[in-house]
Amino acid sequence: MNLLWLRPLTSENGWSPDERRIRDYVDAPGGISESAASLAGKLGISRRRCRRVLEHLVEQGVLRRHDFADIDPVYVRFPTL
Repeated sequence: MNLLWLRPLTSENGWSPDERRIRDYVDAPGGISESAASLAGKLGISRRRCRRVLEHLVEQGVLRRHDFADIDPVYVRFPTL
């Protein structure tokens, strides 16, 4: 079962449309490996807003953040078998 499906339904009602789009994208069955800038460009939303939502998902344990010295951090989620 995917971690995003374990969320309470009442919390979903408070999500902004941008946050819902990001969460739907992250919930892709094939997993993701994206920087905030790349994902913001694909979804057509603000980079700052995208980074905040991704950081919140890292805090929840849904995504992992990989930091690099010379590029922006990459947010990763791959399904487990």
